[in-house]
Amino acid sequence: MNRPRPRARCVLVFTRTAFREARAKRMPGARALFACARSRVLNAAKASGADVVVAMPAGPAPAPPHATRLPQRGGTFAQRLASAFADARGLGYEQIVVVPGDVPGLQARHLRAAFARLRAAPAVLGPSPDGGVYLLGVRGDFAPILAGVPWRTPRVFAALLANASGAAVLPALAGVDGPPDLRGLRGAPDLDAELAFLVAALLARAAWPAPAVAAAASGSHPTPFASRPPPRRAA
Repeated sequence: MNRPRPRARCVLVFTRTAFREARAKRMPGARALFACARSRVLNAAKASGADVVVAMPAGPAPAPPHATRLPQRGGTFAQRLASAFADARGLGYEQIVVVPGDVPGLQARHLRAAFARLRAAPAVLGPSPDGGVYLLGVRGDFAPILAGVPWRTPRVFAALLANASGAAVLPALAGVDGPPDLRGLRGAPDLDAELAFLVAALLARAAWPAPAVAAAASGSHPTPFASRPPPRRAA
């Protein structure tokens, strides 16, 4: 049996198209923001110096030319994340850092710092201000770290930290899981002109559409690393 050639490290990007991201999060007017965030995350992954692996739902959208594409497999996020880790490990990667595509503030320096921490720590976590995470890096067995994590709750980071004894922790970064996150993003100290324009335009909208455009109806999944689920459908 041929074994995969050992490879040092990869950034595993959990992502989907901007259209599906906006639809799943009940933010149909935010496609440009999610396209910007996804592009920045992929560019940061490429600039990190690690290989780039993109886990995407089934569909015609191609992966970036510099990336290896993996299908997202499983009925729940926990299953899809575990499958992606297993598939990346099957490609021979020893150090795997996974990030979502909805963190516009992610930069290559955050990813390089994560890999630097993995030289000594068994895992590295990037917490979000709301109790979730924007980054999870592992260099050993990932199954115990993922076991029993209450995804889409404010206890995600705490559960991962409890599972991963000796994990390193990076500075916090915020993702965009829903309209309330736009206000926090607007107040970020390193907000650049492009993001400031996109966020200001969204905040200027008089009202967001009612959450009747549901992720379940569209066949897409709620945001993977969110610490809270999207708004419930109107009664």
